[in-house]
Parts: sequence; C-alpha cells; structure tokens
Amino acid sequence: MDISEFNRLHTTSHYSRHPWEIARGKALVSLIRGNIPGRPAALVDVGSGDAYITNLLQGQKMADAFFAIDNAYTPDIIGSLQKNNDDSPVGYYISIEKFQESHPRVDKALYLCMDVLEHLKEEGEVLDLIARKPIPIANVDPISNVVPVDPAYYFFTVPAFQSVFSNHDTLLGHYRRYTVGRFEKVLTDKGLTVISSGYFFFSLLLLRWFEKKMLRKKDYSIDNWKGGPLKTKILTSILFVDFKIGDLLKKCGIRLPGLSCYCICKAS
Repeated sequence: MDISEFNRLHTTSHYSRHPWEIARGKALVSLIRGNIPGRPAALVDVGSGDAYITNLLQGQKMADAFFAIDNAYTPDIIGSLQKNNDDSPVGYYISIEKFQESHPRVDKALYLCMDVLEHLKEEGEVLDLIARKPIPIANVDPISNVVPVDPAYYFFTVPAFQSVFSNHDTLLGHYRRYTVGRFEKVLTDKGLTVISSGYFFFSLLLLRWFEKKMLRKKDYSIDNWKGGPLKTKILTSILFVDFKIGDLLKKCGIRLPGLSCYCICKAS
C-alpha cells in the first residue's frame, strides 16, 4: 500500500493485508522468475509505499541488495517500516536522487515501479530519472569516479482501461489508466525495450466494470480491509489462479484483459 493508505491505518503495525496486494506480490515473483535472467545485484523499489513488496522479495532472496524509495517517507515512517519488517536489510531513501547520490554505480539492477506512474501528471517525473542509458567507458568522469553500469531491467505495473476509471481512482489519486499498447509506447519513448507485457486479474476487471455500470460508489481502498485470515487466503488464491490462467493463455497467444497491466523492460 502507498503511504497515504499507510497513514490512514488505525495502527501501523500488525495490520491486515488486502488479498489483491498479496496476489499481486505472488504474480510479481512469478513474472520476475519467468522473464528476468540471473539474479539482480540490486533491487530498487521506486514508490515503495509501506515496502511490502520490497520485503517480500528480500525474504525470498531475489537479489543481493534491496532499496525502497518513496518521497513520502519521514524518519518516523521509516522507523515504523523497519520495526514492522524486523529490521530487514532494506535501505530506505526519500528520493531517487538521494539513492543515486549514494549509489552512483548500480550494476545488474532490477527497478520496480508498481502502480506509481498513474499518480503522476507526467510519467517522465520518474522515468527520466531511472531509465538511464549505461555510461560509455570513454565518458567516465575520473573525478566523480562514475563508471559504466550493466543494463538494468525494469518491472512496471499500472491500472488498466480508462473505460473503468471511477471515483475509486480519484480516491487513490490516479490521473489515468492505461492499455498495454499505450503503456508500451510511454516506455519505449523513454528508450526502454519491452521484453514482456500483458494484463492480469481478469475477474477484477469484470467486477470493476459491473460496479461502474451499476453506479456503485466505491469509497474503500486496501488500507481498510476487514476480512479475516480464511477469507483473505481464499480470495488471494482465487486471484492468483486468475493470474496463472491469464499467463498460460498469453503463452498460447490469447491475451485476456485485466484490471492491471504490466511491462517488463530492459535498458536499450
């Protein structure tokens, strides 16, 4: 969840995790393992919110080092997140620039940017900072000691289909929703090469379409999930099966729509 949702919690520790967020994390792990070669030296989660995804991947040892970046972080919030995650070895930063100052060379990085770009008036506010081309050897600055980096990989998710944009998007501070085609163009225009893309959570798209057609006001978000452990587990399993069916059909040449879309990219 993002920090605005985190700040709305009645307690910032031992809170219930929404099935959508858990299933999205499981889908992320599956897509990374299926599309990203080797083990990243660094995983950099941009717009990391309460760092659930960062710590999920850290717990599965999916990279050598882990960093969470969010401009809403304060010392108090960082302290709460460290406590909630048993002081896991995640580095927290308040901006991409601060991270890059501390880490001018980041080899074999995997950048995550999950459900972030729709919150920005201009996607370039983030993409121009992280989609940097490797520095040619001839241009290394001997004073700053900046050296070439191996090409990075990028994993993006955004909400799909403007046709289901609703008051729920407004509540969450979204400016837009995307199709895969439009999203791919945004990323390739920034110099990234798309290596895989698609939609997921077809069932939730049907639900959102129905809610909008029925003019149902949806004024809740993932920070106020009240379901118990059994309900959470069942709904998480349903959503993950939904994802796996969509992923299998995609491999067979059939692309199901979904409430979210993803793009996995490599630096050109």
